[in-house]
This record gives sequence, C-alpha cells and structure tokens, in this order.
Amino acid sequence: AEFLESRYLLPGYILSSQGDRVAMAHAVEGRYPFLDHRVVAFAARLPADLKMKVLDQKYLLKRAVKGLIPESIRTRPKQPYRAPDGISFFCKGDGYVQDLLSPTRLKQDGVFDPQATEMLVKKFRSGRETSVKDNMALTGILSTTLLLDRFMRGRGALNDLASYRHPAIVPIRKSAMS
Repeated sequence: AEFLESRYLLPGYILSSQGDRVAMAHAVEGRYPFLDHRVVAFAARLPADLKMKVLDQKYLLKRAVKGLIPESIRTRPKQPYRAPDGISFFCKGDGYVQDLLSPTRLKQDGVFDPQATEMLVKKFRSGRETSVKDNMALTGILSTTLLLDRFMRGRGALNDLASYRHPAIVPIRKSAMS
C-alpha cells in the first residue's frame, strides 16, 4: 500500500491537484516538510512495524513530536479538512443566492421548508458557529434550488442546448411551476 501510494497517488494526485502545480503557476513555492529527500530516505530505511501500526495511524510521527506539541493535539483523532462551504455563499453580491433561498421561491418550489431554511440562513449570516450538518444542509438546499432554477424554470442548460432534445426531457409549462 505504501509503495502504491508513493508511486501513484503522490505524483498524480497530491502534488498535482492538491496544490503543487497551482503554486508553481503563480510563482509561489509550497513547503512540504515530509517530502524533503532526507526525510523520505530516512523513512524508507525504517522497519515496517514502526511505519504501520494497526489502528494507530501516524504512530512514529506522534512519537517524534511528543513533548513538542500539546498532548491534546498529539493524541486527538485524525480530522478531515473541511472547507467553509456555507459561509462562502454570503458575501458581497450574493443577490442570486438570496433569490434562490427566498421564502417565496422556496414555498413556490415546495421542496424545502421556507421557515427552517430562513433560520439556517440567519445562522450563517449572524456569524455564529455552524456545524458540518448545517453546511451540508445549506449546500444541499442551494444545489437543489439551483437545479430547479436551471432545468425546471428554463433558465439555463436546457435553453442553451435547444438543438438537443432527449425523449425523456419533457418541458414543464410555466403554469405548472406557479
């Protein structure tokens, strides 16, 4: 697994899509301390039982930093990086988002509870802490209303592809959406 990851995942994914090419394109140099050739050479010489401990990821790294970082950080479970999804929709020029999430629009669509959505939007706008669940809910609501807007209301892709009409696509009359 380690060989496959270093051979295929590292150059093809991590270094490419996770920042290295983007950094180079903008004349910025990213620092990856664990990719230093001396660290890699050292790690390659270590016995496998030090590198791979069942149910204890990063065992050796955690041992190496003991006493250098707070114990609560050193021993905490691994946490995924989560981009701040929801808050990014509420900035200057968010009129389109406001329109998609308006109580009138949501009531018209009949998919989401306008009051619950309004409470969620207020939570994001207030600057209070939001959870992963809040972010997922907001992203799901926005994605769904955006799809309704683009495909059901005829404000997008279907109009752009006038020459393509699949038999399964049946245009919805405006009166059906009212």
